[in-house]
Amino acid sequence: MVCGIYQIVNTSNGKSYIGQSRSIHRRWREHTRGLNRPNALEIGNYPLRCAFLKYGLTETVSTSDKIGWFDFRIIEQCTEDKLLEREQFWINTINPEYNCNIWTPARKKNKVDSEKKFWIQYHNYNSLGYLPVEHILDEYLLEEYDYDEVLPGISTNKRAVLNTKGDTIFLIVGIGEKPKQYYLWSAFICEEKTISEYEDSYFYGAFGSGHLMKSPQLLNSKEFNEFKSFCGNFGFGFMRIKDSPYLNRLKELSENHKPKSLKFNFKNYIKDFYAQVTCVNPKEFSAYHRRGFSRHLAVSLHPETALPVLAGECTVLLICEPTNHVLKYKGSTLLIHILEFYDEEKEQEYIESYELNEETFSIYSIAGWITVENVFKYDAESFAADRNLHLQENDFRYYQTHWGDGKCDIWGIYLKEPVVIKPPICNVFQPEGIYSGDIWQAENLSHLEVFQLALKIPVNDE
Repeated sequence: MVCGIYQIVNTSNGKSYIGQSRSIHRRWREHTRGLNRPNALEIGNYPLRCAFLKYGLTETVSTSDKIGWFDFRIIEQCTEDKLLEREQFWINTINPEYNCNIWTPARKKNKVDSEKKFWIQYHNYNSLGYLPVEHILDEYLLEEYDYDEVLPGISTNKRAVLNTKGDTIFLIVGIGEKPKQYYLWSAFICEEKTISEYEDSYFYGAFGSGHLMKSPQLLNSKEFNEFKSFCGNFGFGFMRIKDSPYLNRLKELSENHKPKSLKFNFKNYIKDFYAQVTCVNPKEFSAYHRRGFSRHLAVSLHPETALPVLAGECTVLLICEPTNHVLKYKGSTLLIHILEFYDEEKEQEYIESYELNEETFSIYSIAGWITVENVFKYDAESFAADRNLHLQENDFRYYQTHWGDGKCDIWGIYLKEPVVIKPPICNVFQPEGIYSGDIWQAENLSHLEVFQLALKIPVNDE
């Protein structure tokens, strides 16, 4: 690991960015992570990252190198205790344009505050409905990760986070009821700050060098309750802590529970955490089911398409510009939801041709499910070659025009192992705005119960 100060230069216009890190190569990877995805600015939205997208940088940088229009340079190596001081020196010397933005307070101040400060970020699972960095599992559905890829960080609407560079931030998760459980999730030293704007509101991010606990550490105790009260029951969400004896306990836990391996299975990490929550309070058993099934998908289809799919005749579904979740859905189950017929007069005849009737196949139902073998982007040639798989008469250009402006991407979901549910689960209505060929997640408890029933996983009775 190289500890020090780095500069990223846009060679097309001379503008640059100055940053500091305890692991510079990791920081470069984080700056360029996910640039090729549609939601690139949701991962980080700040002037340098916007410049990467504007000038077409989509590769991940792992070493000192020049990629596209950008030159990545280490300009000084130093010890950790000198990072803030030396970063400020280079900012004052170079006056980097990409560092200059509305959320960097006192950017040109000459004196660096050397006092070590500590902050708490509280993550309330009950109100948010997800765990920190659980979106990584949603987006990629991968088995194994480098710890470097799960960078400790936080997001908050509290502007105070902009004053945390060089400070330690502890992330605490609260989950469940009676009792509510509190866990130390991660600890890190802030090295970067970001901002995102959503519906006229600003959200501030901080991330840096640190780690997830090798397993989240349960904090519930008399001492913790006193600390929670001291922190106003975490009502501020993000706040500075000092003069609390419990601070030493947080330091001790974060130091003693660092991960020993460079890689870990994040899917198991989340699953094991929910199991731990259940072990503490068996009544929280539904938490993992509730979260797990939000990752299952359904597709709404008219019977003319759904019946060939369930019969195994049509093995490719055509979709337009799928989300990252769908793109990484290989090996998972896709529920088949039935819409109304185009032509009601032909309904009975069409159902009977598949040896089904109104009791075994009905509209607005979950009629079966199928396994996603692969998700593949089509061009005109491959589209024509797969005509016997997707059973579509029209050509590639027709679908581009039908779904968009004639230029949208067309993808195919390769299907296998169809299962027909007999009888189907009736009176299931898709979310508003979902039409034939659209893919959706469970959006309410009713959807969740249907998904569980369809996949024959029992609903927990509470």
